[in-house]
Amino acid sequence: MVLELEALINAHYHELNENDLQILSFIVNNKQSVHQMTITELAKLTLTSKSTVLRLTKKLGFSGYSEFKYSLRHEKTKEAQDLNTVKFVDLQRKDIETTKKLYSQTDIAPIVEALHEADRIFCYGTGWGQRDVLSNFRRSMVPVGKFPIVLSALKELEMASTTSVTSKDLVIFVSLSGDIIEVDKIMNVLTLKDIPILSITSFRNNQMASRATFNLYFQTTPVLVQNEEIYSFLPLYVTTDLLQRSYVDHVLFSTDKNN
Repeated sequence: MVLELEALINAHYHELNENDLQILSFIVNNKQSVHQMTITELAKLTLTSKSTVLRLTKKLGFSGYSEFKYSLRHEKTKEAQDLNTVKFVDLQRKDIETTKKLYSQTDIAPIVEALHEADRIFCYGTGWGQRDVLSNFRRSMVPVGKFPIVLSALKELEMASTTSVTSKDLVIFVSLSGDIIEVDKIMNVLTLKDIPILSITSFRNNQMASRATFNLYFQTTPVLVQNEEIYSFLPLYVTTDLLQRSYVDHVLFSTDKNN
């Protein structure tokens, strides 16, 4: 289930001003009704103007509000079809297929080059499941001469960001939601020090992705069971495995070319 609007927001985040983000926040939280609204109605509800809404849709790459609304309606219909027709066990296949598609649509070369050029690779996962994925990634990178450092606690990340990490390193953040509340100040420090950041997050509008130098996305669809949302980390494993394989290809290709 590809969230096209969220992807567009991430792609154009640095072009958006405060008014744009306010409008988009309203749209994201009210998709079901917004796709039926006129531009005048949306402007009124967001306390902006028709011209402001129109400029926003053009910033996102649409020809105008009509095309934007059509895209939103199509996205909403597709989401409903996915949720109504796919069984829980089949979500695994769909999420993995979407994750692989997202990866194939990403320009991997700059990310692989950043991995290759980094003196050190620091990794931080915002939860235990994310850290398990990073530990597996670390093991897979050792045979190709890279030794990622997985930081297991927020305090370790804070200490590394202020005293150890340099612009010659790479910091990888892995998060399910992309919520940066706990790492907000740390990302500010890394950005000010011009340290490259790779975010690996679920495919949605999120601040972590918008603040990072490089982005990778995975798709994991939550299922509500006994009032608890269940997420699979398998798509995240797929993403990091693909990244490791891309790096191996880079190393092998470079070796062959130099021989």
